[in-house]
Amino acid sequence: MSADTPPLASLKQAYEPAYRRALYRVMLEDDEVTLTIGHYDAATEQQLCKTFDLQRHWVILTPCNPRSVQSREELNNFYLDELRFALASRSGTWGKATNIDPRGEWPDEPGFFVVDPDLGWIMDLGRRFGQNALVYAALGQPPTLIWLT
Repeated sequence: MSADTPPLASLKQAYEPAYRRALYRVMLEDDEVTLTIGHYDAATEQQLCKTFDLQRHWVILTPCNPRSVQSREELNNFYLDELRFALASRSGTWGKATNIDPRGEWPDEPGFFVVDPDLGWIMDLGRRFGQNALVYAALGQPPTLIWLT
């Protein structure tokens, strides 16, 4: 952790309520599903398994607004392209996702739903893009936050 990075306890206290309240929307071929932290939905999981051939676990990661500081749209689009390139070069399965603040106090953040990634690699990728946390779930379990700092 660098000298300018707040301790984990401070980050969790500052951002965990908003991250738990957020809606995590995943785009399917002809539909979309919405996930929330701490809530397991077997029917939604079944749709994800069918669409993405999900076998073990998944992650939602956005590169936007590093360290929860709002960035210009052009910069967020650049980060999104860079993350897309990193995911494509790893040749795994992934789809589009959007993180949504239901209160509308924070802009929607586009990102990706990543299927069965290597967790060490995806966590390193999240850190590379300055993210505080990512959304993670194993099959049969509710989505949770993995803190990256």
